[in-house]
Amino acid sequence: MTLLLALGACIAAIAVVAIIAIRLLLKKKSKELTLRIKSITPFQANQESSERTLRRENDSFFQDIESDLEQAFNGRYITFREGKQFMEYYIESFNEVNDFLKRIETFHVEPSETITKFVSDFENLQWFIKNHNTRYTKEELDVHKDFFDHCLKYPLDKQQRRSIVSEEDNCLVVSSAGSGKTSSIVGKVKYLIEIKGVDPEKILLISYTNKAAAELTDRMGIEGLRGYTFHKLALNIIGQVTGQKPSICSNTDALFLKIYQELLGDDNFKKSVVEYFFDYQIQEQDWERQKNERRQQLSAQKDTRLKAQFPDMDGNTVYVRSEQEQKICLALSLLGVKFRYEEPYEHPLADEMHSQYMPDFSIYYERDGETKRIYLEHFGVDEHSLVPMWFAKDRGITYEEANQQYNDGITWKKAAHEKFGTELLTTSSADFHYYDIKDKLKVQLEKAGVPIKEKTDAELYDIVMPPNSKQEKSFIRLVVTFATLMKSSCKSIQEVIRQAISTGDERNEFIMKNIFQPVYERYIEELKNLSQIDFTDAILQATEMCRTSHPVEYDFIIVDEFQDISVDRYNFLKVLRESNPPAKLYCVGDDWQSIYRFSGSDMALFNQFPDFFGHTDINKIETTYRFGEPLVSLSSQFIQRNGAQIKKDIHPFNSEAKTELYFYGYDRANYCNVIEQLVTSIPLDKSIFLLGRYSFDDYYLSYKYKSTKEGNRFYYFIGNRKIEFLTAHKSKGLEADYVIILQCNKDTYGFPSLVSDDPVLNYVLTKSDQYPYGEERRLFYVSITRAKIKTFVLYDNRFPSVFVDEFLHPEKITQESYAKHPNANKKWTKSADLFLLKLHSEGKSIKYIAAKMGRSQTSIVMRLGKLNANI
Repeated sequence: MTLLLALGACIAAIAVVAIIAIRLLLKKKSKELTLRIKSITPFQANQESSERTLRRENDSFFQDIESDLEQAFNGRYITFREGKQFMEYYIESFNEVNDFLKRIETFHVEPSETITKFVSDFENLQWFIKNHNTRYTKEELDVHKDFFDHCLKYPLDKQQRRSIVSEEDNCLVVSSAGSGKTSSIVGKVKYLIEIKGVDPEKILLISYTNKAAAELTDRMGIEGLRGYTFHKLALNIIGQVTGQKPSICSNTDALFLKIYQELLGDDNFKKSVVEYFFDYQIQEQDWERQKNERRQQLSAQKDTRLKAQFPDMDGNTVYVRSEQEQKICLALSLLGVKFRYEEPYEHPLADEMHSQYMPDFSIYYERDGETKRIYLEHFGVDEHSLVPMWFAKDRGITYEEANQQYNDGITWKKAAHEKFGTELLTTSSADFHYYDIKDKLKVQLEKAGVPIKEKTDAELYDIVMPPNSKQEKSFIRLVVTFATLMKSSCKSIQEVIRQAISTGDERNEFIMKNIFQPVYERYIEELKNLSQIDFTDAILQATEMCRTSHPVEYDFIIVDEFQDISVDRYNFLKVLRESNPPAKLYCVGDDWQSIYRFSGSDMALFNQFPDFFGHTDINKIETTYRFGEPLVSLSSQFIQRNGAQIKKDIHPFNSEAKTELYFYGYDRANYCNVIEQLVTSIPLDKSIFLLGRYSFDDYYLSYKYKSTKEGNRFYYFIGNRKIEFLTAHKSKGLEADYVIILQCNKDTYGFPSLVSDDPVLNYVLTKSDQYPYGEERRLFYVSITRAKIKTFVLYDNRFPSVFVDEFLHPEKITQESYAKHPNANKKWTKSADLFLLKLHSEGKSIKYIAAKMGRSQTSIVMRLGKLNANI
C-alpha cells in the first residue's frame, strides 16, 4: 500500500514537472511567436508604385492588422477583391496563431497581448473594412460636395452621389422611371475624370442605341471619351484586329425571306411547312382578317424600312431606306429594267475605315451577248447639297457634321467609280421637286444604252399579286425570331434539337429539324458567300478576339440600360473587363422596365447580378423627377405585385408634385370622339403622346384623322393638334405632359397582349419570371409612367383588360382573370359554332378546342351542351 502511494506521488511529481516544462516551453514559443508577428512585413496594396513599396519595406514595421489595413489603404476604398487579398496575406499566420492559442489554453498559459490582438483583429477584419469604407465614402461626399452640387445644371441627390463615389469592382445602380439615371452616369464619368484623374480613353461608355450613345457623348463633351453601342464597339474591335471592318447584313429579314422562298422549291421542305400549317391553322372571320390587314399596313407605314411595290430581278422582295428610293424602285420596274438593291460593288473597297461599298442600285442589261452592269446612286440632298434636318437628329450629331459626313460619302463613292472606270448614274432629292423621276431615269438609262421595256398592265398585275398570306408572314417571322434568339443566347441549332429530343418533344423536334435547321444553315452559308456578318456575329467574333488577344483595355466600364443585357453581350462584357486588376463595372438600369425578352434580354443577369459578376455594391436611386402622386404609389404597387421585381421605395422629387392616373371607359361607336374630347381638353402648350401596345393600335384613328411621318416619327392631326403616336416599347425613355394609352382591352391584341408564343421559342428564350403577364406588366408600367401631369388609360366598357380591373375592381381579380382567353367576352357567332362542332366531331379534346378558339374549357363545355340540346 505504501509502495503504491509512493509510486503515485512519483507519477504526480513527474506530471507536475512535465506540465511546468510544457508551460515554460509554450511561454517561450509564445515569445517567439510574438516576435515573429511583430516582424511580419506589412501588406502592400497592389496599386502602390514599386518605389513606394520598397520604401515601406525598408522603413515601416508591423504594429497590428487594423493599423496595417489603414496604412495600406490610406485614403482609398477597399474593394471586396482587395479585402480578400489582404485576408489571404494573413491567413497562414492566423491559422498558426489560432492553433497555438488552442494548445496554450489547455495548459492555462496566457497569450501575449500581441497574439491576442492579432487573432481578434483578423476575426474582425470584415468589420474593419466596412468601417473604413463607410468613413472613406462619407469623406468623399463631404470633400466633394461642391462638385456634386455643380457638376450638372442641378445638384445630384444623395442616392446618386452615393452610387457615384462607389469604388467597388462591381457597382449596380438600380434606378426607377424618371430617376435621373443618365445624370448619374454623367456625374460618374465627370467624377472619375475631374476628381480621380482617370484618363477619358480608359473609360468605356456603352448604351443600347446609337442615339443614346451619341447623346451621352455630346452631353459630357469630354475629349477622348466616346459612347458606344455593343455592336459599334464590336465592329471597331474586329476592324482594329483584322485591319478590315466587316460588312454588316443590314436587312436580315429580307435575306431570311429570300432563303425561305428558295427552300420552298424543295418538296420535302414545302411538305414540312404545309404540315405545320395544317396542324396550327388559324380560323379568322372576315372582319378579323380585314382588321389585321389594316393593322399590318399601319405597322409597315411606320417601319424605318419601306417595302418596294415590286421585287428585284431575282424575284426577291426589296426593302429600301426612304420613300424616294421606293419611287425609284417603282420607276425601274415600270421601265422593265433589271436591278438589285444594295448588292456589293464588283471591286473590293473594304478597309479599316469603310465596310465594302454597296451601291443603292445595280442595273443589269444585255449588249452583244454580254451582261453589262452599271450603277445608280440616290443622294438624299437638295439642290444645295444639303441633307434634311431630321438626318442629323436621328444620328445624334450636329447639322454641320451630318452634311460633312454625307457629302464625304458622296465624294468617296464617285471617286471609287472614277478609279475603276464603272458607270454611275445619280439622282438626288432635288430631282423629286423639279423632275418626274421616271422620265429622268428613262433619259439617263437610254443614254447609257440600257434597253427600256415598259411593262403592260397585265404584267404589272401578275407581279403585284404573288402569294403573300398573313400565315406565311407570321411563320417566316417565327423562323427569324427563333434564329435571332438562338444566336443571342449563344446556343447552336444542334444543341436545341438535342434538348427537344431529350424531353421527348416530337412536335418541336420536327419543326427545328425540318424547317428551322435548313433555313438557318442556308442563312449562315449566304452570309459567308456575301462576305457579311449580322450584328450578333459581330459581338460573338469580338468576344473571341478579346478573349485571345485583349486588343482593348479599360479601367472603367459604364453600361446604361443594363436591364436589357443578353447572354451574348454579357459574355462580351466579361472579356472586355479582363485585366489585372479587372476594369471596374458601373451598370445602371431598372428591372421594372425590362421589356425586351424577345430581343434576347435576360432579366436574371440584372436581378441576380452578383451571381454572374461577383461581389457587388448595389445602390438604388429612388427619387423620380418626372411624376408625382398618386401615380408614384399606384404604379409602384402595380409593378411590385410581381415578387420577382426588386423592391424599391419610389418617391417624387417634390411632395407637392401631382400626376393623375385616370381610367376612361368608352363605347366602341364613340371611341374617336372620346379621344378628340380628351385632346381638346388639354392646354395647347402641353405635349401629348398617344401610346399603343401594338403599332396598329391606332387602327380606328387611321380612318378618321390625317397622319404624317417625319423621319422615324408618326403623327396624327386631332383637334387642330399634331400628336405623336408611339408603341409602348418605343416610348421607353421618353416623356410628355399627358399620355393617352389606347385600347387597354381583354383581346388577343389587347393590353396585356394575349398572343400566345409558339412553344418552340421556349428553347431559345431566356427564362421568364412566373408571375402572370410579367413582361406585359412591366410594359404597362413603362406606359403609365411616361406622363408628367396625367395618364389616361382607355378601355372598352364591354371587356376591360385585367390590368384595368386591377386598378378599378381589384375584388374581381382571381387566378382565372390572368388566363389567356382572348375571346372570353365575345358573342358566339354562327361561324364560331360551326367551327366548334367541326373540331368536336373530329375528336379534338376540350383542352385543344379551348386553346384553338381562345375561350376557357368551361365555356367550351357549356356551349357544346347548349348546341347539342338544340339539335
